[in-house]
Amino acid sequence: MELSILLLGFTISWANSAPTTYNNNAVGCVKCHSVVADKINVHLIPHSHDDVGWLKTADQYYYGMNTSTQQAGVQYIITSVYEALLEEEDRRFIQVETEFFWRWWNHQSDEVKLKYKNLVDNGQIEMVNGAWSMNDEACSNYQSTIDQFTWGLRTLDETVGKCGIPRIGWQIDPFGHSREQVSLLAQMGYDAIMFARLDHDDKTQRQKRKALDFAWQGSANLDDSVLFGSAFATSLYFPPDGFCWDYKCTDDTIDDDPKSPDYNILSKIQNFTAIINKYKEYFPTNNVIIPMGGDFQYEAASKNYINMDRFIKAFANHTELNVIYSTPSCYVEAVNNAMKNSSSSLTLKEDDFFPYSDSNHSFWTGYFSSRPNSKRFERIGHNVLQVAKQLYAQGSFSGENFDKNLKFLKEAMGVMQHHDAITGTEKQQVANDYVRRLSRGIEHAEKDFGTVLGNLLNLTININLESCLLTNISICSVSQNSEQFIVIVYNPLSWTINHYVRLPVEEADYEINPKGTLYDLIPTISDFSYVDEQLGRPSEFELVFAATDIPPMGFKLYHIKKSPKSEVTSVPTGDSAAFKLSNNTHLLKSITLGGKTLGISQTFGYYSSETGERDKTGVASGAYIFRPTAEGSRILENVKLLRKFSGNVVDEVQQKWTTDIVDIYQTIRWYKKENYIELDWIVGNIDIVKYPGGKEIISKFTITDDFDNKHTFYTDSNGREMIRRVKNKRPDYSYNSSVEPISSNYYPVTSRIVIKDEEKDIEVAVLTDRSQGGSSLEPYEMELMVHRRILNDDHKGVEESLNETEFGAGIYVRGSHYLFVGNKDTSAAQERILAHKKLLQPWVGLTATNLTYDDLENTQPNKNLQYQALNEPLPDNVNILTFEPWTDGKYLLRLEHIMEKNDDKTKSQPVTVDIANAFKYFSIVEMEEMTLGANQLLSEFNKREKYIWKTNKGTFTKKYEQKNEDKFGPVPLEPMQIRTFVVKLGPAQLHGNGIVIQPTTILICLFIILTNLF
Repeated sequence: MELSILLLGFTISWANSAPTTYNNNAVGCVKCHSVVADKINVHLIPHSHDDVGWLKTADQYYYGMNTSTQQAGVQYIITSVYEALLEEEDRRFIQVETEFFWRWWNHQSDEVKLKYKNLVDNGQIEMVNGAWSMNDEACSNYQSTIDQFTWGLRTLDETVGKCGIPRIGWQIDPFGHSREQVSLLAQMGYDAIMFARLDHDDKTQRQKRKALDFAWQGSANLDDSVLFGSAFATSLYFPPDGFCWDYKCTDDTIDDDPKSPDYNILSKIQNFTAIINKYKEYFPTNNVIIPMGGDFQYEAASKNYINMDRFIKAFANHTELNVIYSTPSCYVEAVNNAMKNSSSSLTLKEDDFFPYSDSNHSFWTGYFSSRPNSKRFERIGHNVLQVAKQLYAQGSFSGENFDKNLKFLKEAMGVMQHHDAITGTEKQQVANDYVRRLSRGIEHAEKDFGTVLGNLLNLTININLESCLLTNISICSVSQNSEQFIVIVYNPLSWTINHYVRLPVEEADYEINPKGTLYDLIPTISDFSYVDEQLGRPSEFELVFAATDIPPMGFKLYHIKKSPKSEVTSVPTGDSAAFKLSNNTHLLKSITLGGKTLGISQTFGYYSSETGERDKTGVASGAYIFRPTAEGSRILENVKLLRKFSGNVVDEVQQKWTTDIVDIYQTIRWYKKENYIELDWIVGNIDIVKYPGGKEIISKFTITDDFDNKHTFYTDSNGREMIRRVKNKRPDYSYNSSVEPISSNYYPVTSRIVIKDEEKDIEVAVLTDRSQGGSSLEPYEMELMVHRRILNDDHKGVEESLNETEFGAGIYVRGSHYLFVGNKDTSAAQERILAHKKLLQPWVGLTATNLTYDDLENTQPNKNLQYQALNEPLPDNVNILTFEPWTDGKYLLRLEHIMEKNDDKTKSQPVTVDIANAFKYFSIVEMEEMTLGANQLLSEFNKREKYIWKTNKGTFTKKYEQKNEDKFGPVPLEPMQIRTFVVKLGPAQLHGNGIVIQPTTILICLFIILTNLF
C-alpha cells in the first residue's frame, strides 16, 4: 500500500512538472482536430452552462436537490462528462465554473483526479474562463472581478496544473458585456472572449457585415488590450434548432441505420448544411462556431456524445462542411490561421455591449439596480475582504497562518459576482442564501482582527473587535451600551486619509481621545420603528467624529467615554457654506465647492412599471427588464424640512418627502474638510396596494444654471475607465430609440456618472455606493435608479416578481450619493480618488473596555496608539490594489495607476514606485512579476507566441514589456496599468528616511534567523 501511494505521488508530481504539449501555436495544452482550407469548418463546442445559483442555490445545483424547481445536478454533469471522455479520445469538453469544479474535485479519489488531469493534459478538456463564477459585467467592480478570477485560477493551478491555464473568456450568459472585462482578461494573458448576449439590432447588423467575429480593444489607455471576440450565431448559447441531444431536449436523436424505418441521418445532414450555409455569411473566415450545450446539460453525457459521434462521422466525406469536435482555443487558432492567408480583417470594437436588448421593448437595464441592498452588501463584503487580506498578510509575517480566515469570504465574494447574484436576478430564496454566505464569510474574515491589530500595535492586552454592520439602521450594541469603548479605524488605501465615523449612541456627553478629536451629536435620519426588535433597539442619536490623518495601510485607536448628559441636547442650526436649500421647496438649490458655485437641484421621482398588458406585447418590467409606462417619470416635490444642523465636523439638513407612494428621507451633508456633498437617503416600503404594478424610484439631479452637455454623458466601466455615451445613439450600430426612449438610454453606473459643459468648463459628477442604472435624458440632468418594487415577472426565466419584503413591509434601502462639481480638466482625478475612498472605506472595529485612555497608552511601549505599514504615503495616483498571503510563505502584491491618460496633466503622467522598500517593518527580498491573475510568470507569458489580428484600424498583438529588469528596482506604472507580483518578505532595511525598527521587527528578524539556522 505504501509503495502504491509513493508511486501515485511520483506520477502526480511528474505530471505537474512535465505537461503534454502538442504544438507551439496551441494555447495551453489544447489538441485540435484538423481544419480543411477549402471547406467550411464547423467547430462543435460541447459545454454545460452551470449557474452558481439562480432558481436554486449553489448547493442545490451542485447536489441536484430541489428538483421541483429545476432538474439540475452539477456533480453528475462533471462525472458523466469525465466518464464519456475516457471512452473516446476524439471527444472534447470545456469546463467553466471553478466553484463547482472545486467541489467535485474534493469528492474524488486520487485515481479519478489523475485521470481527469490527464484529460486536461491531452486536450480533451479545456478549462475556460477559470474564474470562481461567470461574473456579471455591469454591476461588478473591477477589483472584485480580479479577486474572483485570481481565486479561481489559483484553484486550477493547484489541481490540474499548467495545462489548465485558461486562455479564453467564456462569458456566454451575462446580460451585456463591458469593455473593462476585456481589459482585465487581456492583462491576465487571455487570447479571446466569447459570448452570446448582444443587442438584437447589433447582432443583425453584425451578421450582415460578417462581423460576429471581431477584435475588441478593452482599454483606451493600454495598447496591449486587444482581444479576439466572437458572438454566437445560434440562439444564445444553445445548438441550432433540431440538434440538441441532451436528455432534457426533445429533438430527434441520430438514427444512422439505413435499415431502420426512422433512419434520419441524411435529413439531419441536409438541414444542418442549410443552417451552416446561412451562418457562414456571418463570419469573416471559413470557420463557424456552434455551441453544443445549454443550461445544466450533460448530466447524461453519453447521450450527447453518442449522437455527436455519429453526426461527425456522417460528415466525414462531405464536400462542403468539415464538422469537428472543437474547443474555443481551437476555434481562435483556426480563425487566426485563416486570416493569415487572406486579405480579410476584423472590425475593431472600442466601446462596450450595453445596454442589451433581445427585442424592441426588452432592454435589460433594470438589473443594474435590482435588489439594491444585496448590491450594497456585496460592496461591504469587498471592503472587508481587502482589509482582511492586508491585515493577515502583515500578521502572518510573524509566522502565523490566517488562510482559513480568508477562504470563506473569498468564496462568498466569488459567488456574489455571478451574473445571477450581484445582478439581483435570482429567486428570493437564492438571494437569501447569497446573504447567508456573505455574512458567514465576513464573520470568519473578521475573527482575528483584534489579535492582529493588537500585535501590530504592540499592545499587552487582548482586544476582541467587532464591526457594526447594522449602523445603517442605527444599531450597534457596543457604542449604545458601553460606558467606555475603543474604536479602531483601519485605512486600506495607500494614502493618508480622513474618515468620519458615525456610531449609534445614547444621548449623553462624550469624551474622545486622542485629545482634540472633534465630534457632533446628531439626531438620526429615521426612528427605524419598522425594524424587528430581535435585531436591537435603534438609537435616536449618532456620534460623528473626524478620524483625521489615518495612515496608509494603517490605523488609529480612539477611546470614547460616555458621561450623563448635563442638559437636553440643543441641535445647532444654521446654513452651510457648501450648499443651500430653497426656502420654498426645501430642495437643494445650489452648492459651492472649490470656489465654484453652481445652481443644482435634487429630488426623487418614480416610474410606473409597465405590465405588458397595455400594448399587448407582454413585455413587463421585472428583475431584468426596465420598461416604464409611456408617461415617463414623475417627480416628487412635496418636501418637508425636518431639521438643520451645523456642527464642529459636519453641516447637515434632513428632509422628508410627503407622499403615499413611498417613504423617503434624506440627509444632505458636507464634512467641512471635504470637497464633495453627501446625500444619505432612505427609500422604502413602496406601496403596491394603492398603486399596483410596481414603482421604480429615481434620484434626479438638475442643473438650474445655464448648462448644456449636448446629450453627452459618461459612465464608468466596472469602476475603472470612463465611457462616453450619447443619448439615442450607439457608436457602431443603429436602433430605433423611439420605441423605448428611456430604458434604451440607461447604462450601468458602478461608481460614477458625469456630465460636462465644455464651453463653460464645468463638470458635475455623482458617485454611487453600489451599482445602479443611470442616464442623462436631458442636457442638464442626471438620474440614478435607487429602488425597485415590481409585481410582474418579466418572463426571462426567474418566474418570480421583484417584490422584496422585510419586517412585514416592502424593504427599505439606505444609500449614499456623492455630488462633486469642478473644472472639466481637473475634476476627473479628484473624482477617481474619491471613488477609491468610498469603495475602500476604513474598517471600523469596536470593543467595550474598562481601561481609560491613559491605561491604554501604558499598554504600548511608545504610547503611540497608531500604526502604519508604509514608510510614507504613495502618490495619490498609485494604490496598492492587493496585498495578501499567497502560497509557500510568499505574498501577492498588486500596484495600480488609478488615472487615465487624460484625467489630469500631472496625475496622469507615468509614475515610478520603489515598492521593494516601501514597507516600514519588512522589506521585499524577492519579486516575480506575474500576469494579472497571478497564475503565470509574466516572463513565461512573454515567451509564448501571440496572435496578430488585422483590423480595419490597424494590426494588433499583445506584448507586455517588463521595464524594470532589476527585480528589486523601482516599478514604473503607466496610466491605468496594474502590475502583479509574487513577493518574499524579509526584515526591514534601514533607508535614507530612517526607519525605526520596533520590538516586533526584532522578534521577526530573530525568528527568520533561527528558521534559517535550523
